[in-house]
Amino acid sequence: MANSFRLEVMTPSKRFYRGDVELVIVTTVDGDEGFMAGHVWACKLLEVGELWIKEKDAGKDEWRVAAVAGGFIDVKDSVVIYTDAVEWSEDIDMERVLSEKAKAEDWIAAHAEADEDSAEMKNAKLILAKAETRSNVADGGHRH
Repeated sequence: MANSFRLEVMTPSKRFYRGDVELVIVTTVDGDEGFMAGHVWACKLLEVGELWIKEKDAGKDEWRVAAVAGGFIDVKDSVVIYTDAVEWSEDIDMERVLSEKAKAEDWIAAHAEADEDSAEMKNAKLILAKAETRSNVADGGHRH
């Protein structure tokens, strides 16, 4: 049996997840990073991305996957992820995702000459990134 640690995933409105896990993989600003029991303490910013959880006593290929809308991870003896939004793959509404993705793509195409650093362009790209991540997670995640 592998070493495990307590993981909590918190949003402003609720505790999304709490359990004993062997491994958690998140998308930080530096890329995908995994954390296991005994990891050096850290606090890292998260990008929009996938959250992979290997629960204690789970089978070799058994993972829980969710879409995360950024935030940060606080790694100590236990690990806490703070994010504005997170959802399990099975809870993703693909009709809504496809609609949001199309709207963001249309806006970006219509404003191709806009300043890349403008708040509007950054927001449209963030909406697009969230939609693409949610779509990937609904399809099983990019690790499958």
